[in-house]
Amino acid sequence: MAFKYLGSFLLGLVFLYLQWIIMPFLQIGGVTPNILLPWLIYTVWNRQFNVALVSVFVIALLYDVTYPLTFGVNSLIFVLLCVGIDLFRIPFEAKSVVAKILTIVLVNVLWSAIMHLVLGMFYGYGVDLTILTMIRFGYNIIFSFAIFWSMQFLSRLKLIVIHE
Repeated sequence: MAFKYLGSFLLGLVFLYLQWIIMPFLQIGGVTPNILLPWLIYTVWNRQFNVALVSVFVIALLYDVTYPLTFGVNSLIFVLLCVGIDLFRIPFEAKSVVAKILTIVLVNVLWSAIMHLVLGMFYGYGVDLTILTMIRFGYNIIFSFAIFWSMQFLSRLKLIVIHE
C-alpha cells in the first residue's frame, strides 16, 4: 500500500520539478503552462481515490510554496478538482476516451475560471487579466492534451525481456 502512495508522490514530484525548472522557459506573453493539471487528471483516473487525494494535496502544497501571493489557494483548488474529477468519472467506463477528453476540458475551464477570480481579487479585474486568462486556458489545454495522452500511452507500454 505504501508503494502506491510513494509512486504517485514521486511521479507528482517529477512533474512539480518540471513545472519549476522547464515550464518558465515556455512562457508565452507571461503565461506559463501548468503541467500539474494533466498529472492531476492522470492520477485521479488511474489511482485509487485516497492515494490520488493525498498525492495531489502534498504536491499542491509544495507548488504553493513557490507562489506566496496565492499561498494555500492552489492546494484547495487541486483538492476540489480531485474530488470533482472522481465524482465526474463515476458514471463513465474506466477506459472511456470521451470521458477523459471531457475531463481535460472541464478541469482546464474550472482552473482558468477560478484562477481568474483569485488573480482578479489581487490585481483587479480588467481586460488584461481576461486576455491572459484566455491565453492561459488555450495554452493549458494544449499542454494537458499532449501530456495526458503521452502519459496514457507510456503507461500502457509493456517491456518484454527474452533470455536466450
